[in-house]
Amino acid sequence: MAGKMVVLDTCIVIELQKGNPAVIQSVYDFKQQDIFLTPIVIAEFLRGTRDRLEFLKCRKLIDKFGMLSLNKEVSDIFLQIFEEFSLSHRPSVPDMLIAAASIYHNIPLLTLNKKDFHFIPSLQLL
Repeated sequence: MAGKMVVLDTCIVIELQKGNPAVIQSVYDFKQQDIFLTPIVIAEFLRGTRDRLEFLKCRKLIDKFGMLSLNKEVSDIFLQIFEEFSLSHRPSVPDMLIAAASIYHNIPLLTLNKKDFHFIPSLQLL
């Protein structure tokens, strides 16, 4: 992996699908091969579809990007940050899995919901 890379949060993918010009511009500042999703983001995004046609349209969008793995090391980071912040910040499980993958792969996370992640010092947010 080379170049300036980014992990997209679910809210960014949703805004891409909606055609939000500001989000489109911020995402396409990156080369397509340097844009990544996690299985969690893909599942959250596809779960929001209402019918088969919308599902296929959304699938076409996410297929443009790379996918980061959720391995044992990501799981270990997830458990560490979830334990550290579960009482103080009440984070969601999906958000902490997304954060853990971003931390493990050392790739910044692009999100519109910085409040969901700002308390994790080892996470790079865009």
